[in-house]
Amino acid sequence: MRRAHTLDIDRPLGLKAEHICLESEEPVVAERPSAVRLGPTFKFASPLRGCDTELTFSTDHRLRVRMRRPRQPLRTYAVDLRFVDTTAVARHRIAWRGWQMAALLAAFGALAYGLTRSLADPQWQATGLQAAIAFATAALWPGLVALHRTRTIVELCRVHGDARLAEIIGSLGGARDAQPFVDELVRRVEVARTAVTQTKQQFLRDEMREHYRLWNEGVLSDSVYEASKRRILEAHD
Repeated sequence: MRRAHTLDIDRPLGLKAEHICLESEEPVVAERPSAVRLGPTFKFASPLRGCDTELTFSTDHRLRVRMRRPRQPLRTYAVDLRFVDTTAVARHRIAWRGWQMAALLAAFGALAYGLTRSLADPQWQATGLQAAIAFATAALWPGLVALHRTRTIVELCRVHGDARLAEIIGSLGGARDAQPFVDELVRRVEVARTAVTQTKQQFLRDEMREHYRLWNEGVLSDSVYEASKRRILEAHD
């Protein structure tokens, strides 16, 4: 059984409240599969982190998302390009503590190695060399952990509501690698928004239906859905 959801929008005093039905009762004729063409497809993989993201555009003005994350089931869904923010946000997540620890241990190793060259006693030289090797080896592990946790995340969000629709996880050069996809996204969103002429009220209705659909499919959490719904309504005031 499908869940029905309605929304009442309060209007200024003296005006009737607008009622939006997010689950349309009007019969919809589905487009024939042969009429919808897929492509181009952009794939982003990070074997070190076990992340895989596949983004495919289609001629029905949708972006099909396929995401695989460690210890999570494969997720596939589609988003309406009319409501995607063309400003892809790239965030650099740097594991500062790991890098600092690795640098500190490496510095101790370099100091120990430097002392061995200034000592005349061969026994102390051997001890200093062993300490330098130990510090260098110890610096390797936090360095590898920091390398694994340092990444670039390119996020796709709603044009209203600031809800995250998809993310690309990659290395520090991920933002540069994703630029061809971002360029194609900008072009496709412009085409999608001009394909159908709508009033402000019709655009709000469709945006709220799309927002509800993504929540109903589990793409958006309950808290994100409620917070973003309020921001969408405020943006259309």
